[in-house]
Amino acid sequence: MQLTPENRFRLRATVFGKTEAGRVEFVQRSAGLTARQRSVLILIDGQKALGEIETWLGEDEMLEAVEALLRKGLVGISSAPAPVAAPAPARQPAGAAALTAAREFMMAAARKHLGLMAADLVRRIEHAKDESQLAGVIGLWHVSLRESKTGKPCAEGLLAEARALLA
Repeated sequence: MQLTPENRFRLRATVFGKTEAGRVEFVQRSAGLTARQRSVLILIDGQKALGEIETWLGEDEMLEAVEALLRKGLVGISSAPAPVAAPAPARQPAGAAALTAAREFMMAAARKHLGLMAADLVRRIEHAKDESQLAGVIGLWHVSLRESKTGKPCAEGLLAEARALLA
């Protein structure tokens, strides 16, 4: 597919879900996915549009991963793009105190559940200068927690808390 601006917009508005093969791959890890492809597969939930899925990948890398997952039959389109609606009112950026609280919360959870593996992630969280940069790290943080032994049971709750701190 030619990735024109219109096609990119439509892809970002498309909701993808795991196929039965995708659910099996999620558990068995037998399709030989790259780390990027696996991360995107984990984040695809059949409810959020592709553009709503937070990840540390750039748009091109995300679209390439989705394309590969589609070719392998691990994901499918759950719903077509929604009609173009009026833009939502701009969200006010988080204040400095909220940003600091969210950073501290995320770093503490990473250290607790990831141990030594948290070093690079903590560095990325520390270097996030504003809410948009922190939002770019939150997807990686969440996936890392979900993949860890102790973080898996509480990853969704931790994500909700981090987002609430930024709201």
